[in-house]
Amino acid sequence: MIHAATVIIPLLYHFFPDIGPLSGQQIIMILFFLIGGTFVLADYFRRKNEKVRAAFMWLVSPFIRNIENEKMTAASSIAISFFLVLLLFPAHIAVPACMLLSIADATSGIVGRWIGKNTWYKNFTIEGSLAFILAGLLLFTIGFPYIPLWKALLVVSICALLEGLLSHLNDNYVIPLSAAMMMLMLEV
Repeated sequence: MIHAATVIIPLLYHFFPDIGPLSGQQIIMILFFLIGGTFVLADYFRRKNEKVRAAFMWLVSPFIRNIENEKMTAASSIAISFFLVLLLFPAHIAVPACMLLSIADATSGIVGRWIGKNTWYKNFTIEGSLAFILAGLLLFTIGFPYIPLWKALLVVSICALLEGLLSHLNDNYVIPLSAAMMMLMLEV
C-alpha cells in the first residue's frame, strides 16, 4: 500500500498549478528535491551515525521492512528514480512511467503474494506479472489515452519481464527508467 501511495508524486507533478513565475512542475521538483533529498540523505547517514539512525527509525520504522534495515529503503530508491525520470524526460512520458511503478508494481506484488502459484522466474509468478500488465494497461488507457494501445502493451509487457529478469537490480529504478526510455523510443 505504501508503494501505491507514491503515485501522489507524479500526480502532483502533472496537476500542480503554476504560482507566480514558477510552473507547477518546477515547484514540485523544488519541493521534491528538498524533501526527497533530505529523506535520502537521512537514509544514507542512518547507517553511518547512530543519532541519525535513531531519529530516522523513530520517524519511519513502521514503514521499513526488515530487509531494509541495513540498506537503502525502497522509499529512497523511488525518490531517486522519480526525480531522475521527472528531470530527464518530458512530462507526457515521465508521469506515466513513474505511475507505472506505483500502480502496476504494487498490484503485481499483492497479486503475486496473494494468489501467485506459478513461478516463471525465480520468485516471480505468472499471476503477479499478468497483474502488472493488466494494471499497467488500465493505467495507460484510462489515464493516458494518447498512448496507443499497442505501445502501452509493449511497454508494460517488457517492464513486467525486466522486473523479473533484472531482479538483481532494484525494480524501483528498472521500471520507471525502462518505461520512460521505451516511450521515448516509441515516440509516445
